[in-house]
Amino acid sequence: MFNIVKKRTYFYIFSSLLVVLSIVSIFTWKLNLGIDFRGGSVIEISAPGLANNSEKIKEAASASGIEIDSIRNSGSDKVILRSRNLSAQEHDDLIANLKNTVDPSITEDNYQTIGPVVSRDLTNKAIWSVVIATIAIILYIAFAFRKVPKPASSWRFGITAVVALLHDLIVTTGSVSVVGHFYKFMQVDSLFITALLTIMGFSVHDTIVVFDRLRENLIRHPNNNLETLANDSILQTISRSINTSLTTILVLVTLFVIGGESIGHFVLILIAGITFGTYSSIFIATMLLVSWSKSAKAKAVK
Repeated sequence: MFNIVKKRTYFYIFSSLLVVLSIVSIFTWKLNLGIDFRGGSVIEISAPGLANNSEKIKEAASASGIEIDSIRNSGSDKVILRSRNLSAQEHDDLIANLKNTVDPSITEDNYQTIGPVVSRDLTNKAIWSVVIATIAIILYIAFAFRKVPKPASSWRFGITAVVALLHDLIVTTGSVSVVGHFYKFMQVDSLFITALLTIMGFSVHDTIVVFDRLRENLIRHPNNNLETLANDSILQTISRSINTSLTTILVLVTLFVIGGESIGHFVLILIAGITFGTYSSIFIATMLLVSWSKSAKAKAVK
């Protein structure tokens, strides 16, 4: 039987390298912030079949000296444009140019400017969402695993799950930073926060599957050492974890192909996060639990 847990040092090194590179990328290349976080203008326009004219819309905006950050379709006849803050003159010129070069029947349904106060408020809410979700996960896992046999600790289950989760969020964000540096479509906006929260749920679910099997094995084989039981638990659940992730990723790839530009970055973030989440649930979370428990046992003996 292959002993995955015994090789945990290699996984620690690999994950540490990923985290360090991600942090370096975030601080050097930054994140390509969308207007949800840096402020800007949002214009909703509509005309019959307008959703099929994305390239013409971009060309018309470029001719007006305006770079469109994103174009999102809302049905077949409505399009939502996002750009930097526009002056009144720039706004009027853009609408006029769209009517002249794209479709004279274009009507403007809504126009709003997102200021720095709104952007800052969204940033604070995003941070608090992650913090609250993290605390809730620790408390839930600690409660759910409260009857786990000694020497394991339910709090260790909760905390190691969150450490693996933070690994996933940091590496995913680092990947967004790298891609966003080279491709401007990869923006950090409200969909980015939605993707991170989704990744959190998926990652924790994957980790709990392994942890739950470990709990069962601890109950069934109380005389076996934790490292052996952890390795058995990983091998017993690895097929399920990989198959579940691959099935989800296949659906997301299909969505990326047919879903259009408006959600492309959202889907790619999910694919990256689910991939890293599957990796951490198999090769990080349980390994950390074993290392922590062995360290605590060694200290207790001293």
